[in-house]
Amino acid sequence: MAGITFTVELEASAARQLDRLVERMERANGFYKNVGEYLTGVAIPRNFAAESAPDGSHWAPLSALTTARREAAGQTPIQILRATGKMAAEINAEATDDYLRVGSPAPQAAVMQFGAAQGSFGSSSRGGPIPWGDIPGRPFLGLSPDDEIEIIAIAEDWLSAE
Repeated sequence: MAGITFTVELEASAARQLDRLVERMERANGFYKNVGEYLTGVAIPRNFAAESAPDGSHWAPLSALTTARREAAGQTPIQILRATGKMAAEINAEATDDYLRVGSPAPQAAVMQFGAAQGSFGSSSRGGPIPWGDIPGRPFLGLSPDDEIEIIAIAEDWLSAE
């Protein structure tokens, strides 16, 4: 998986609780797969729909220049991070017995998640800066406090069925 993945640090009590649950699992692959399905099917789409980070803070609005460029290209001019919808649609999860990796293979995903200053990637073949303007970070990957609670519930459900 190229692009971007994320690592999560849970609140101490949630981390301890989740560690105890995972230690009791004989094979954690199914648990991690269920968490991946929750993140890619519920949590991350919720962030895109609300145009906000997992912590609930709203993404920076699109600049007037970005909106104009999108309109000229026939793309959705007002939805943040969804000019074509491709990046959001490509978010995926990879589960093993040892970890869950969630991310996007889209080349622009890391820039959208963390932001980038104008010209931070050099110049284009035409001499213009890449990116052509400052891009504010608009985090879409990560966990909200409600997601942490849901993941613990998924672990408890997995153990009760195992």
